[in-house]
Amino acid sequence: MPRDRVRVAVRAAELAADGNARVGHVCAMAVESLQVDGVGLSVTSGPGRHTRVAATDPVSGRIEDLQVLLGQGPCVDAVSTGAPVLVADISGPGVSARWPVFVPEAESIGVRASFAVPLLVGEVRLGAMDLYRRDVGRLTDGDLAAAQDFASAAVEVLLHLQAAAADIARAKLEPGWAATSLVHQATGMVIAQLGVDGPSAFAALRGRAYQEGRTLQDVARDVLERRLRLDESLG
Repeated sequence: MPRDRVRVAVRAAELAADGNARVGHVCAMAVESLQVDGVGLSVTSGPGRHTRVAATDPVSGRIEDLQVLLGQGPCVDAVSTGAPVLVADISGPGVSARWPVFVPEAESIGVRASFAVPLLVGEVRLGAMDLYRRDVGRLTDGDLAAAQDFASAAVEVLLHLQAAAADIARAKLEPGWAATSLVHQATGMVIAQLGVDGPSAFAALRGRAYQEGRTLQDVARDVLERRLRLDESLG
């Protein structure tokens, strides 16, 4: 069922919109399906570097912008740890100490509960999906599972967009079997590094290329020449 939900969300986004608006459509589907008031999504190009991609409402947009500006908040922590961040009451004990600047700013725009799930491709953390509520309350286990599925759908949409952009620029890439062989060889090394199957290893390569704004071939070459290991933490 989870994979069905991911597949349905990706297909619906691709039919409903173009470009980054597809990511926004996935976020809107999450709002409709979960007990939350808004959803936003940002991507990262490394520690402390986050960029807003989508937001379903002005509050969600402000949450994303605050975290980009302040370098603190649930999205930042989700990317840093690679795990969900679930805060049912941002005025609760210890939350202000954790995010001393973010919390009062979030409270001032009506946020009472804040959650974030990382966007993962193997060991690569592309960013995070943020969810907020105007009322205090935890996410149910079912809602958390669904949020992670929508985050996975957003990752697929982002990678599809990257692949489409690569197709447009294909004439500038290495031609023929040489480029294909390069990626296949690198995929084999990533299988060994991450202990995953071939499709997951290839997805991890694509995720790293997306994150760094580089071609798949360039990332594959770095892996083959041992300048890059995908099992190293992004910190």
